[in-house]
Amino acid sequence: MFRPIPETTFFRAVPYRLVASLLLVLALIASVILLFSLERKKLLLRGFTEGENASTQLFHALWQSRGDLIIETLLVFLVSSIGIAAVITFLHYDTARKTLEEVKGLARNILQSIPTGVLTINQGGIISAMNPAAEAVLNRASSELLGIGYDAVFSEKDPIRRILDGALKEHSHVNQKDFVYECGSLSPRTIRVSTAELTGDDKKPAGVILQAQDVSEWLGLERRVHVAEKLAALHTLSAGVAHELRNPLSAMDLNLHLLEEELQERRALTEPGARYLGVVNAECRRLSGILDNFMKFARPGPVALHEVDVRTLIDHIMTLMRFEAEERGIRLERVMDEQILPVLGDATQISQVLVNIIVNAFHAMPNGGLCRISAAQRKADEKHWIEITVKDSGVGITTEQLSHLFEPFYTTKASGTGLGLAIAYRIMQDHSGTIQVVSAPGSGTTVVTQFPVALGQPQKVSVGS
Repeated sequence: MFRPIPETTFFRAVPYRLVASLLLVLALIASVILLFSLERKKLLLRGFTEGENASTQLFHALWQSRGDLIIETLLVFLVSSIGIAAVITFLHYDTARKTLEEVKGLARNILQSIPTGVLTINQGGIISAMNPAAEAVLNRASSELLGIGYDAVFSEKDPIRRILDGALKEHSHVNQKDFVYECGSLSPRTIRVSTAELTGDDKKPAGVILQAQDVSEWLGLERRVHVAEKLAALHTLSAGVAHELRNPLSAMDLNLHLLEEELQERRALTEPGARYLGVVNAECRRLSGILDNFMKFARPGPVALHEVDVRTLIDHIMTLMRFEAEERGIRLERVMDEQILPVLGDATQISQVLVNIIVNAFHAMPNGGLCRISAAQRKADEKHWIEITVKDSGVGITTEQLSHLFEPFYTTKASGTGLGLAIAYRIMQDHSGTIQVVSAPGSGTTVVTQFPVALGQPQKVSVGS
């Protein structure tokens, strides 16, 4: 499956020198044998030259000597051939072993380097391999998981446990399935998981491969780009529409007051008529408030950026919202790091964002619950951020609703205008911050806002839209 870059092996580099050396040794041995044989023949022939009578045994000995020489030569060639074959076999084995180690090393390096988390489980349900990316996604060390059954690692409610159960027991695999995953102290993240069948060399099932990737940032960026594209087209249009509606609305409001005064002067204002006029006046004021928010969304005022103490800001918001939380039966908690650096922004607008998020959290818990506000320091992309998170235990938000959450006039509340989160999104843009929402039906909602840390001296910068 993995093939390393071909390299010149030791055997390929020196076969000719090796064979030549063996042949020289063989020739040397054969020469020694021939010399001994020649000396033996010289002794026999010397008897002829001295006038001695040669017997038939002498000729038989000569033929026997030649036969022995042939046998000895064959034995030498046979032993030498076996030796050469053994050396060649050893070199082939050594080359194959080195190639196998290179393949193993390459596969190991690939597995360690890929950014996608890979987890392998054998047929017995034992976790057999895990790369560093999987450790980061699952927030677990490989030393704690390898050699242990997945059913002992992941609880029954864990979505990864259910996916692995389906893959191993029912051969039901998933492809790029997204779900909210909570593990340890990390905030909820969106995990994308795929499974595939692992086959052995005999082409039979040998287990399951699970691929996991944290796509929270990618999905958040995709949603922000999608929302930004929609909002860019609405900014100019909304400003013009709000301006055109405000003029006739002001005229209607003025004439309603004049009509009410005229009827009161003539004593012609009946009780039902006064009630009708009150409804119209109330709706005019409500429409005026909507237009005000619309104008804030379309043309927000300049932002005076300065250092904002996060701890003081959150304490103020907690005091502001505590009474409403008690009325709704909601427990309001605060969790903060010991040291929180100030952020760069406008305290009033940041408060507007956080209050809007907390109010939405309260509405998501009609029967009471827990709303936790936490602040912590983070570092990402060589930048320092203060992350303020609002987490509730409410009814949650569907995936379809999440995709429209920051769009103007989109709301799930009967009395909502749908501009609160759209304005909050625009304020976060003006502060060079980010806002992300993670939720699932029945699992509550987590809203994460990030503000840049104010490093250095306080500064005031006017940001126009």
